[in-house]
This record gives sequence, structure tokens and C-alpha cells, in this order.
Amino acid sequence: MATVGKNLILIYQAMLEAYRSEANKEIGARKALEVYDKSEAEISDVDYYLRLIEDLKRSFQEGLKALEEARAKEEKRARTIRTGGSVVIKLVPCGKHCSGCPHGPYAYSVHKEGGRQIWKYLGRAER
Repeated sequence: MATVGKNLILIYQAMLEAYRSEANKEIGARKALEVYDKSEAEISDVDYYLRLIEDLKRSFQEGLKALEEARAKEEKRARTIRTGGSVVIKLVPCGKHCSGCPHGPYAYSVHKEGGRQIWKYLGRAER
């Protein structure tokens, strides 16, 4: 691929040289266009691959965005892990109408004692 870049630079330089070699700028422009015409197939190939690269870049960006959105959606849901009681990981609203709500995720151990549900705060859960 580095060769392609070098070839494009050589085409550019040849076009400039053809243009500058003539005192009459119209003749120089025609000579520069002849250089372009001789190199058009190579330039078209580069353009084709640049479009492919842009499409691939766009696909990766869309895929990453979809993954980030799915991850954010998943983090908003409470997740329960069963281990003789449960460990619940959830986001918690603070009730103060703050702009950062909900907060977390936080982990809680939950189990039943005498028919009551007991929640014990375990700390901040890893994302």
C-alpha cells in the first residue's frame, strides 16, 4: 500500500512538472492532463479502495456504537446472581432529582430472614 502512495505522489509531481515546463499555461495544463489520463486507471484503483476503507470504517463505527448502546441499556437493568441468597447489582435513584440519577451500579446481598427480605450493601460494582 505504501507503493500506491508513492505512485500517487509521483503522478502529482509529474503533473506539476508538465504544467510548469511550459511558459504557455494552457499548453502546460494540457500536458498535465495527459499525465493524468495516462495514470487514470491507477488513480481510479486508489479511489475504489479508499471508498472500501471508508465503508469499513463506517461499519466499525456503527458496530461499536450499537455495542455501547446495548451495554448502556444492560447496565440500567438490575442483574441478579443466585448464590444461596442473591447478589443484586442495580442502579439506584437518590430521590433528590439530581442530574446524575440513577447512581451506581451498586451490589447488594439479598436474603430472607423470618419472612422478611434483608438487603445488605456490598459496595460499588465493577462495570
